[in-house]
Amino acid sequence: MNLKAYMTNGTFAYLEEMQEKHVISPFLLLENDIKTVAYYEDEKPSVFTESRDYQIIAKQGSLEEQGYASLSFIPVTTEGLPIFESEYKKVIQQFSSVVAARLLRPMQGNIYVILLEWTDLQDYHKWQADSPLPTKKNRPYLNGPAYNEIFQVGRQEEEDTNEG
Repeated sequence: MNLKAYMTNGTFAYLEEMQEKHVISPFLLLENDIKTVAYYEDEKPSVFTESRDYQIIAKQGSLEEQGYASLSFIPVTTEGLPIFESEYKKVIQQFSSVVAARLLRPMQGNIYVILLEWTDLQDYHKWQADSPLPTKKNRPYLNGPAYNEIFQVGRQEEEDTNEG
């Protein structure tokens, strides 16, 4: 099985239309105050016109279309690729409080992505405090600073606050 991961950016409405048009599950809509990202996994080519394509090289759990997701972007030197992959294939299996985890190798470039899905933000904040992103100081194979983004998965239904 040659499972790939695909991501693209767009407005929530546009990406939601794409989600409804294509029968792909799970098809995650990741939203924060800055942007909306669509993410899905498949063996077939991407349905996105402007797609960032990845090979899934390690995975744990099943993705759900709810909760929260973090994307950690980690630039790796060409020489450091085998070391990084070997180390993080093991790390992915050790995440405990996550719903799902993916280690994504870019089809172009050397910026890897670690996708972690969480039930709630408290688990994410605990992970962030306990397992900070690697730095060049403790991982010489890095080719620049790693960074992380947090998203809500899907859109929470607005609760009716009108009484009566």
